[in-house]
Amino acid sequence: MLLRQLRKHAPHVDPLAPEWRGFIAAVGATYQELQQENAFLAHTLEVTSSELTEANERIRRDGEREVASISDYYRQVLDAQQGMIVCVRKVDGEFITTLCRGDLARRLGHTPESVEGRTLAEVAHAANLDALLAAWERAWSGQDTFLTYRNGRTGIDVFAQMRPRYEHGRVTEVVASCVEITALKSAESELREAKDRAEAADRAKSEFLAVMSHEIRTPLNAVLGFASMLRESHLSPEHTVWVSTICTAGESLLTLIDDILDFSKIEAGRLSLLPEPVAVAPLLDAVGSIFQQRALAKGLTLETGFGPGVPAAVQIDPHRLRQVLINLVGNALKFTREGYVRLGVELVAAPAREGEPCTLRFTVADSGIGIPPDRQDRLFRPFSQVDSSTTRQFGGTGLGLAISQRLVRLLGGEIGFTSEPGRGSVFHFTVRAPVAALPERPPAAAAPADFPTGAALRILIAEDQLENRMLVEDFLRDRGYAPDVVENGRLAIEAATSRTYDLILMDLLMPEVDGLAASSAIRAHFGASRGPRIVALTANVFPEDRARCRAAGMDGLLAKPIDFKQLIRVLEGEAPSPETR
Repeated sequence: MLLRQLRKHAPHVDPLAPEWRGFIAAVGATYQELQQENAFLAHTLEVTSSELTEANERIRRDGEREVASISDYYRQVLDAQQGMIVCVRKVDGEFITTLCRGDLARRLGHTPESVEGRTLAEVAHAANLDALLAAWERAWSGQDTFLTYRNGRTGIDVFAQMRPRYEHGRVTEVVASCVEITALKSAESELREAKDRAEAADRAKSEFLAVMSHEIRTPLNAVLGFASMLRESHLSPEHTVWVSTICTAGESLLTLIDDILDFSKIEAGRLSLLPEPVAVAPLLDAVGSIFQQRALAKGLTLETGFGPGVPAAVQIDPHRLRQVLINLVGNALKFTREGYVRLGVELVAAPAREGEPCTLRFTVADSGIGIPPDRQDRLFRPFSQVDSSTTRQFGGTGLGLAISQRLVRLLGGEIGFTSEPGRGSVFHFTVRAPVAALPERPPAAAAPADFPTGAALRILIAEDQLENRMLVEDFLRDRGYAPDVVENGRLAIEAATSRTYDLILMDLLMPEVDGLAASSAIRAHFGASRGPRIVALTANVFPEDRARCRAAGMDGLLAKPIDFKQLIRVLEGEAPSPETR
């Protein structure tokens, strides 16, 4: 081939000449070598390509087996898990289920064959469809979504957490993780029913306590009232002692009833506070005045003191604060034979900022018998005394300090004491209360300027209990009044709206129409002029009862057994003291 090319392109060259023959032979040999190398390379490429193809096929088969194994593993895991995993995609506005696995899915009647690849509308029960569609829509919009529903087909309660999955910044799928909460919902329902039953029982207990208070106080009102009237009549010295004993025993029974009722309400968590602006100094003076005569009778000095910086008024429940102070001062007088009882208050911590509470410490110190150290730990236990001889010598139920401790805690403070036998005790407690403006008596609590007094006072008594009607009526007639008397709220409304009265003494618990409803009806009848003053005569003495009386339009409340001094104040046109229980 080389010779042909030479003759064609270089005819003047003689390839057989000696100088060309060697060259042509060398070129031929080189060509032969090139052909051999080319054949070797072709063979090598063929073998390598075959090996690569086989290797690639082997890798592909291994990869497919591995993917199948992993897929089967995760499928088994998804199928074995107790809950349910559901994946959906949105295609042409329809939610298509791409995955539905788990033990919960089987219990809901779902299989991969019956669910996967189908729309949500085809799979979901009609009772759940709207809620599920709304939840999937929220999740598809990019929100983590939570849904609780009861499956309409099986009654199984399900909790679902739906989360969007993103690709390239857009939601491409929503994954829902679902668990069964039937047992939890059942327990929740049982707890709710138990709570409702407990609240109903608590309400029944509170109603029972209120009724018991009313039923016990009502006859006590007659006993103490008539005994008090007897004591003021012309009796022999011996009969005077007997009647005084009746009064003292009745008052002790009344105190016991109050303590038991208060303790029961506290233990039931039904005792609520009614804070209002309270002038501190007048409150302490009022407590001191209650015990002043008793202290003088025992030859004791009763003092009150105020530390520097004590605010003029604080926002607190006055009835509960007064109750604690009365209990502590009463105990101090009871256990002190000679010397003194001192009641004081001091500022412990001023408000850090305007509107925040200050801390006040009240103290009651005495020079009484003291408390032995080995018996001090039982002091705040309910129905407990320092020892049995204390009960025999001084009386009491052992409830007072237990009630005081719980009341102080409700007021945001703590109570404590120091004591030395033979030298006396110091009880102290703190309260936290915001500083308040000096309270003013509401205008509705006071009588009009032209309120008549004496025999000119036109009075209506509304009371269903015969003995209590007789008591109040006799008390008023002895003082020159001529009251009208009715035995229920309906008759009270008829009388008040058909005749003119200056004062209505209204019992609360009466047949047909109770005192609260009657008062509201009378106020509605008179409108802006308000009409007569209405004062409740009731055995319901808790602060919430006072609030209900005010809400019904009443001007005040006198607790049974009736304190005739307070009744006289009402007859003279004054408001009954809020301290009256």
